[in-house]
Amino acid sequence: MSVRACDLLVVGGGPAGAAAAIAARRAAPELETLVLDRQAFPRDKACGDGLGPGVVARLADLGAGDVVRGRRPVERLKIVAPSGAAVVGALPAIGDSARGYVVPRSEFDDALLSRARDAGAQVLTESRLEGLASPDADPVRVTSSGSNGSASIEARAVIAADGARSDVRRLLGVAYNDSAHTGVAIRAYVQRPGGFEHMAFYFKRELLPAYGWIFPIDEQAANVGVMIDAARFRRQRRSLPELLRGFLQSSGHENLEPRRSRTYMLPLASDVPPLVHGRVALVGDAASMINPFSGEGIAYGMAAGIEAATRAVRALRSGADGRPFEGFDGWFRQRFGEHFQASARAKRLAQRAWIADFGVRAARRRPELVREGIELLVGEGTALSWRSLARVLVHGRA
Repeated sequence: MSVRACDLLVVGGGPAGAAAAIAARRAAPELETLVLDRQAFPRDKACGDGLGPGVVARLADLGAGDVVRGRRPVERLKIVAPSGAAVVGALPAIGDSARGYVVPRSEFDDALLSRARDAGAQVLTESRLEGLASPDADPVRVTSSGSNGSASIEARAVIAADGARSDVRRLLGVAYNDSAHTGVAIRAYVQRPGGFEHMAFYFKRELLPAYGWIFPIDEQAANVGVMIDAARFRRQRRSLPELLRGFLQSSGHENLEPRRSRTYMLPLASDVPPLVHGRVALVGDAASMINPFSGEGIAYGMAAGIEAATRAVRALRSGADGRPFEGFDGWFRQRFGEHFQASARAKRLAQRAWIADFGVRAARRRPELVREGIELLVGEGTALSWRSLARVLVHGRA
């Protein structure tokens, strides 16, 4: 068994982990950062592939905006009600960005992890975490195994960004989300000459309480999929592939042939666990940082990874004893807590067909309602209020 030591260990090389590694290297290049991931890159990652304005803003913060250079920008989003009525609005501005992109995760994640390597982070792939000693110890000791053999790693701080079924979370004894706070989804890729104009969410009557999406990648390809709460999924009789076929048929795209379909799970931010455990912090999907309404998690995970890494390396530099992530949990809940609560409420309302219909009709008459709805799906605001609901009821009548 080989023995390694580092200042910061990042478990998971996806966007949250790669962002953490880049941020750590930019803030403290003299400290050693090691990224550990169970898979080889590039690798497929089941996802809607949507990179909203929050992701674009985080890339700019990391000096990595060129990762999406040359990609087709998306600036507008369409919401389709169960009745078929639709409304289109602009993506919200976050930082200097009011645009998004749709990039297959096999390409985006590999590019961002490569940027972490370029920043000086050591990257060890095809290596899975097997054990974790006391998270309060300095250093924290972990063991891993993989194609490169077994290793014992000592780290003064650990960021866990290792996905929905996080090994770190399990080893810490932090329960995974139950079915009431978990989504299940299926994604696939389709080709259509001319492509699709907008990112689109479909709240179709045939799918409720699920919803579907079509996200254009380029002039021909798109990511399509369906997401549903796990608890509700168990109570209905259709499989995820059947829900996807039904969605394409009901949205007028029955001739499209879905390829490379994969199912996956989404731990939702309606139940975010404690984020700090001694010298270990949870971020991204490992911390259930997924919007309950849209299923988006990349922007929140990257923001959390950047913040956790920045706090950790500053503490290590200053010699702070035992508290590399002090204040991180409170920062995250203050930054995104109300947004997640509002998104969860909006999702519960949208699962009722008549409310979804009212909402889209009202938005067609009151543009501020379009902005509020899109903000909850792909932004970071907390626009949902009783005043908003009143406007929906007043202006949403047929």
